[in-house]
Amino acid sequence: MPVTRTDVSAFVNARAGDLRTHLADLIRARTVNPPGDEHRAAAVLTDFCRRSGIPFTTHEKVPGRTNVVARVGPGRPRIAVPLHLDTVPAGDGWTTDPFEPVVEGGRVIGRGAKDDKGPLAAMMLAARFLKEREAGLCGQLVLIGAADEEAGSTLGMRYLLEECGLEAEAAIVPDAGHAMRIIDVGEKGLLHLKVRAEGRQAHGSEPERGASALWPVVDFLGRIRSWRPPGPPNELFTPPTLNLGAIHAGSVPNMVPGLCECLIDVRYLPGTDGGAVLEHLRRVLAEVAAAAAGVRLDLEVLSHQLPTLVDAGHPMVAAIERRTEEVTGRRPLRRGQSGATVAKFLILRGTPAVGFSCGPEGVEHAAGEWIDLGELAQFAEVMTLVLLDLIGGGQKV
Repeated sequence: MPVTRTDVSAFVNARAGDLRTHLADLIRARTVNPPGDEHRAAAVLTDFCRRSGIPFTTHEKVPGRTNVVARVGPGRPRIAVPLHLDTVPAGDGWTTDPFEPVVEGGRVIGRGAKDDKGPLAAMMLAARFLKEREAGLCGQLVLIGAADEEAGSTLGMRYLLEECGLEAEAAIVPDAGHAMRIIDVGEKGLLHLKVRAEGRQAHGSEPERGASALWPVVDFLGRIRSWRPPGPPNELFTPPTLNLGAIHAGSVPNMVPGLCECLIDVRYLPGTDGGAVLEHLRRVLAEVAAAAAGVRLDLEVLSHQLPTLVDAGHPMVAAIERRTEEVTGRRPLRRGQSGATVAKFLILRGTPAVGFSCGPEGVEHAAGEWIDLGELAQFAEVMTLVLLDLIGGGQKV
């Protein structure tokens, strides 16, 4: 007999206590990055897998920075659902212990409640439902508890993809949630740049004896302040951006600075040539350098991640739209996002990936981070139904 939405809803509702317990246990597992200590939350996930009969493997590039890969289902398509075990530091402004979950009015308050331990708790319910009906599956859920997402994923998803042979036919990334109102189908290209100027120090009363490293950088920044990467517009994305993130030069007013560095963040849209963006900035810097006697300037690329965009006709997108509307009454919108998630790593290795999650906007990384248990249960229901559509044999991915 086919599994119905009523079956899934009854299962999730009957295990509301489990959902709350999973989340509480994950929040209590302190995994602040740095140092990470993801092994603490990994222990919660692997204990759940053992009790549920779900096979899993663990992977560590560095001791204690544990990744968990659990699998439900016999074959293909393999749908990866990567979540991360680490959190940012608690920071200031909390009125409760950020690592001791508090329930108020149906909300769970604690560091990681939304980002990303709440969605992980929901996916644990989804995995258990699918495991109990594994005989009816054709494909496979690949549930991932990854390390190091908050610091670049070098020890997490990048390690799993580049060194551990992790593969999937598609992926849904429950991060950067928008209360299940948005499906992130693409990400802007990202350029992180460092501009460095080396001049000559001198006494501040005789600046002509030195060569200020600061003024040429100011000149460069003035020339690019209003410039934006060119390219065709895309209604899924906000416009391209350029941000000056930091500038460092000098230490006291009576000294000519001999060194200046600034950090720049550029985000550009699919269809824009990232190489041409770099070429333009280097050309402007060369013009500045030609007029800056005694100062050497160079531009270093700290990170360059290409823009990504998933085919709008992918069955994964349609399944999320349909099942979310069925459960919540709202059809999520397709959107391209400005930030970068592990979806980009997957897409650039040939795996279509979208971002989709629950939770209110703006509470992640903030004091008093929270998530609503009712919405978390709805997310568990939606994701279970979506996975049944994708790995239950109903369609090709």
